[in-house]
Amino acid sequence: MRMFNRSKQPVESKHRVDQQRSVSLVRRVAAGVIALVGVVFLVSTFSNNLFSVGTDFEAMIDDFRPMLAEDSIATARGDLAMLSAVGTEFETGIVPTLSQQLGMTPDEFMAFTASNYPDVATGVTALPTVVPTFSGLVDTLDSQRALFESADAIPTESLPATTVPWGLFTAGLLLIGTGYLVYRPGRLGFVTAGTLGVALVATTLTLSLIPKSSDADELNANLRPVYTPELVEQASQALTTVGAMGAQMQTEMLPALGNQLGMTDAELNGFLAANFPATADALANLPDAMARFENLTTNFERNLDNYETVEPVALAPISWTLLLGGLVTMFATGTAWWFDRRNRPASRDGASAIDLRNTRSKTSADQSKPVDRDPMHV
Repeated sequence: MRMFNRSKQPVESKHRVDQQRSVSLVRRVAAGVIALVGVVFLVSTFSNNLFSVGTDFEAMIDDFRPMLAEDSIATARGDLAMLSAVGTEFETGIVPTLSQQLGMTPDEFMAFTASNYPDVATGVTALPTVVPTFSGLVDTLDSQRALFESADAIPTESLPATTVPWGLFTAGLLLIGTGYLVYRPGRLGFVTAGTLGVALVATTLTLSLIPKSSDADELNANLRPVYTPELVEQASQALTTVGAMGAQMQTEMLPALGNQLGMTDAELNGFLAANFPATADALANLPDAMARFENLTTNFERNLDNYETVEPVALAPISWTLLLGGLVTMFATGTAWWFDRRNRPASRDGASAIDLRNTRSKTSADQSKPVDRDPMHV
């Protein structure tokens, strides 16, 4: 009977298998985490309706950009000062002077104006309300200029806001695909994931997306009290009232009063310039001022729907999500890479590979060597 020695599996080989299983588990967890970050990006894109928000935000910014220029704000303030001066001058100068020359009391003159020139009477009466309404809008826009300029640069001054949702969406897809690469053996997944994580963090910090988005959120919150359909309607009605007042005063009231006072058009214009300079200046510049106010009101009205889309969405948390997603991706990649390198099979190491081959050769030789027989064994 022949007896053979059975070779036992080395303890080191079993330990190596356990290490490989541990590395495989870490890679799977890292791959899942990276893919989960991608899913979070996709969910954030669609749950916040970012494709619509980006389009409406950009449209609103484009419309308000000219109005928030420093010279536009200064011009609007000058127009409002002109209207305020007309209201004051009409009450304190025109009414007493013209009523005296026409042989009327101030109350009779006002009743005469209301009866014959109702648009003028309504407009003059409304000016104390109209001017503060538009002043509030202009003051609000002026106070938000710094925040607007910051929000206008999302993501950069040269790139429109419509690129933000596409960037987040694309990053989500890339992360999901990168998670699959990390799951598979090899180093390609590590390189891809590390590069993508660094790119996400660098983009967020370099473009200052967090402070810019915080400024945009603050801007939306500050506009909320004044950017309502009711206020826009009030401003539109006020604009109509003032425009009608100026048109009737210039085309009907003043020419008729000039006839009653025996003045030519030139004499009437000279009389107004000498005695009522604010009114004379307003009559000359009111059409241009009304066009500017109409543009302001139209922009507010046209962007009401855009503002209602943008206002509920907080942009700062989305920027934080981008930054944290990049950091998590980097951490998961680094952890999986470290475990992979620390417990890499010896066959991938130069010196250890020789020892492993020698061990395998010795084991093979032992297995093929005949077992010595005992001479005394029958």
